[in-house]
Parts: sequence; C-alpha cells; structure tokens
Amino acid sequence: MNVFQFYHEINGDYKDALSRMMNDMFVARMLGKFYASNSYNDLINAYDNKDYKAVFSHAHAFKGVLGNLSLTSLFEITSVITEATRDNDNPNIDNEIKILKERYQIFLDAYHKYIEA
Repeated sequence: MNVFQFYHEINGDYKDALSRMMNDMFVARMLGKFYASNSYNDLINAYDNKDYKAVFSHAHAFKGVLGNLSLTSLFEITSVITEATRDNDNPNIDNEIKILKERYQIFLDAYHKYIEA
C-alpha cells in the first residue's frame, strides 16, 4: 500500500495533504509523527476523566493536526467534539467519542497495513 492508497482507505484527502507538504516522503513522515504522538490518547483520557476543558484543549489541537494532514473523517468528528466542549462544562459527547474511536481504529488498521507494505 502506498500513501495515496492509505489516504483512499481512510477517506482522507491525499491531494490536499500533498499540496500542503509537497511530496510523498514528507506526507509519510508527518503521518509517522502523528501515529507516534499521544494526541488521541490525551483526548480520550481527558474524556474518561470528565475533564471537558482538557477535552476541548486536546480536541482543538488534535483537530489542527488532522486538518494539516487532511485526515478528513477524523477531522470532521474532532471538529464536532471541539465545538461541543468549547463553552460547555458537561457536554453530551458520548456518541461523538464512540465515532472518534471507530474512525481512529480505521486509521490505525490502515496505517499498520501501510507501514507493513
């Protein structure tokens, strides 16, 4: 699997990512840094601890990275979580977190196939 196929599999926008990062090697390098980061785990841990100010902070930062990488499906749900927690100390985001977990698992599965190729 190449980087284009990876983006196709996760419903990302490869052309947008490539326009921002100029070549496949840089896109691949940034995907690796994203994969190795704790951004997702930090967001989920904040949610599990019902620390919605931290959820907002982590979701907002996560959303920025996702946007830069053009990881569209993850970006979209993280945007919803960001807005739901922006000024809300007790949001009902259980369903959105469930969707985020599902989409992140799709990312992980595709990324593992990509790096094993």
